Amino acid sequence: MTDETECSEATEVEEGTEEVAEKSTPSAAELQKRIEELEGEIAQCEDRYLRAAAELRNYRKRVAQQRAQQLQYAHEQLVIALLPILDHMELALQSARSEDQSPQEILSGVEMTYRQFQDVLQQFGLSRMNTLGEQFDANLHEAVERRTVDDEAVAVGEIVEEIRPGYKLHDRVLRPAQVCVCVKQEAAGEQLTDEEQCHD
Repeated sequence: MTDETECSEATEVEEGTEEVAEKSTPSAAELQKRIEELEGEIAQCEDRYLRAAAELRNYRKRVAQQRAQQLQYAHEQLVIALLPILDHMELALQSARSEDQSPQEILSGVEMTYRQFQDVLQQFGLSRMNTLGEQFDANLHEAVERRTVDDEAVAVGEIVEEIRPGYKLHDRVLRPAQVCVCVKQEAAGEQLTDEEQCHD
């Protein structure tokens, strides 16, 4: 291969490289156009972000307001159910002040109101514990007295008297029952243990 041929090929290669470089390098106008496009996309993203952030803030405010209203009116149904009992208690007081009603009639009205009150509380999940004859349970009962019982059928630790009733709301103990527990003769005068006295 001659020097002239080599020189010609080198020139062609240089020209081809220049053409590729010219094609791959965008012009200033193209770069400016692309910058404007990207700036537009950034602006759209910022706008979407601000809108989403505002919607999230509004959602949190709505949830907080709804929660506050739910707490404020959480007992609404219970209060509505108790209103008739309040009415009956007012009638009972009026009857008690009246000379036309006999004590037996007043007592009958109060008993009816008491039963109605119990029914309403049961509807909302309140139940009274059964204690007499049950074994003492520190999770349910509070022992306030020990007593010896001559009856052999009564087991040690058995509840022989209820001093104050205990109540549950569904499965949760609202108030432990205060009870009297059967013990052996020698333990009757001993001090109550922490387990017997306390309720968790």
